[in-house]
Amino acid sequence: MNPVRRGELYDVRPDPAIGKEIQKTRPCVIVSADVFNQYSGLAVVCPLTEGMHLAADLIHIAVNKGQGGTTKDSIVLCDRVKAVDQERLMSKRGTLDAGTMQKIDKALRNVLSLH
Repeated sequence: MNPVRRGELYDVRPDPAIGKEIQKTRPCVIVSADVFNQYSGLAVVCPLTEGMHLAADLIHIAVNKGQGGTTKDSIVLCDRVKAVDQERLMSKRGTLDAGTMQKIDKALRNVLSLH
């Protein structure tokens, strides 16, 4: 597998999952630093949902259909940040743009209280 990079969107297989964890294969954006991705064998990701029951807010970031290889308008769930083994990464969809990644960074700072 080629080195994964921050901002890339992959389908991730999270199983086995328990409780409120994401329980099906879904697109996730890599939010960890490239050096971490290169040497750890892990990637820190935030999943996307196409369920429009959520609206964009301080911790949920909108991604328009087509951006980063999405097939529908989606929401990045920055409150579901998770480290996964890179073997869970399946097909690469694309890469989110810098503006969206800046919004995700701000949302992660809100979730993790990194002000």
